[in-house]
Amino acid sequence: MTALYVVLAAVAVTYFYFASQLREKGKSGEVCKAIKVTLLDSSLNKFVTKEEIIQIIERFNGAVIGKNIDSIPMLQIENMLNHRSVVKESQIHITHDGLMEVSIRQRRPVIRIETAEGGFYVDETSYVFPLIPNYTSYVPVITGNIPVSKDSLNWINQMLSLGLFLEQNPFWNAQVEQIYFNPEGEVELCTRVGKERIILGDLSNLSEKFSKLYSYYKGVIPKVGWDKYETVNLKYKGQIVCTKKR
Repeated sequence: MTALYVVLAAVAVTYFYFASQLREKGKSGEVCKAIKVTLLDSSLNKFVTKEEIIQIIERFNGAVIGKNIDSIPMLQIENMLNHRSVVKESQIHITHDGLMEVSIRQRRPVIRIETAEGGFYVDETSYVFPLIPNYTSYVPVITGNIPVSKDSLNWINQMLSLGLFLEQNPFWNAQVEQIYFNPEGEVELCTRVGKERIILGDLSNLSEKFSKLYSYYKGVIPKVGWDKYETVNLKYKGQIVCTKKR
């Protein structure tokens, strides 16, 4: 019985060896017949087009269509695409009929920061990437006294925490149009409804501060209207401090 198992195992190994050899032999003569690009998140962002991805690949490696499959450096092409600012992840494989399939996942911006030198996006991993001329992602815009120092990354992470909070709360995400960083280092909100300056102060206790803002909208606005107050200050614990318009 043991001898029979040994013989069967030997036959199986021999079969798979020759089958793999035949596959490799056949594959070595195959050529790439076409490129198919899939943007996995095209409904969310349009930072790059399928045509641009093909152009980037061909600038890097020359024309791919018509080349032998085993001469195409797919891993290097993936690494090159992954270093493009708007591409978060790429995957490439070639089908049995010679089709190169390229799957692209774009970066997902959470906030947009505007400085005197220009603007940039920040994604959920704190990755900073430039604005794209042909497409704008509608995320909260941060303006004002943007710090440029060794603490900039820490500041960006704080702003990102606010952006993520808004993203997770659709009501506030729709209401907050712009975030302003004032000279005192405090955060102010510009909202789509109402002209009050909403002062958050620092970014601690965001849930509590937005809960107070909701109470202001629900309990104060119906009684006094939208034109009574110039500022609504939420930075003091347990209080809403409103300043009348002059």
